[in-house]
Amino acid sequence: MDSPCLLGRSSFACVCRRIAVALAVAAWLGIVNVLPAAEPDRLIDQLWNQGVVFDQTQAIPLPRPTLADGLDPAAQQQALARVADETHPLEALTRKSVVAPFVLKISDEKPLGGALPRRVDLWFVAYGDLKVIADESFLKGQIDAGSKGDQGGFLSDQDLQSRNITPEKDQRFLAGAVTLFDRVRISGVMRTQLTRSDESATVAAVLDPRFDKDARFPNGWQPATRDDNGKVQFGETHLYHSAAWYCKATKLVQPAGAVLVEYHLLFDEPHAWFNGANLLRSKLPILVQDGVRKFRRRLEGQGSQ
Repeated sequence: MDSPCLLGRSSFACVCRRIAVALAVAAWLGIVNVLPAAEPDRLIDQLWNQGVVFDQTQAIPLPRPTLADGLDPAAQQQALARVADETHPLEALTRKSVVAPFVLKISDEKPLGGALPRRVDLWFVAYGDLKVIADESFLKGQIDAGSKGDQGGFLSDQDLQSRNITPEKDQRFLAGAVTLFDRVRISGVMRTQLTRSDESATVAAVLDPRFDKDARFPNGWQPATRDDNGKVQFGETHLYHSAAWYCKATKLVQPAGAVLVEYHLLFDEPHAWFNGANLLRSKLPILVQDGVRKFRRRLEGQGSQ
């Protein structure tokens, strides 16, 4: 089993938000949660039950969340204790501090045909108002904060109508691109949906195959290199199908004001991206260190307004 790392989030979104800016964590960590019945029109239920298609034929479901709605304080603490470990105890993870630790796990799924499924799971505690996290302006700010100049944004009704796409209930389409580790550029459109309850807010996203060969926002990846002048050059575009993630923010009963934020990302990593080098494990910890602090600061700042 992969060892946990002390890491953070919002730069994690830079990696996943536009593939991104996300187990069987319940089964994997031995946590059994009582979950609400699936709703056919909820994207998150589709990802939990039907999964993400790899190699065009086989699907892997996204993990259920560590914290379900409806847990009493004791059940919440028990679930959180399974995320913590001896080195990083629950008291440290729930400390009210911008630099409090968080847990990141990176793991590999079994190869499916030519696909190499990767999974990234992240947990951290932030302090603030859940309503702020569930507000679209806050979520859009998180996307914009990590964009680093890459194109992106929600598609307009006109964009969708021109493609004969009628969004399902409360669903939107997010177009964008991100360059990973100066080695590969991924672009495309993710179908997204925000669902709320009194206890939680969940954002789910999946790469939409209707944009595979779109003239303006194609789902694809390109190798990235630098020329003699240091300018980034992008090579031939290859079709890219498989990526999905969700983020669930759940209000904790104890400590007061605390929110558990968990991301779960599942995606295909073609061998040609990094030629077998395990760059996620070596570079992702560096990227995400700063992100969670920005998330916490922004949440606390908006909550005080």
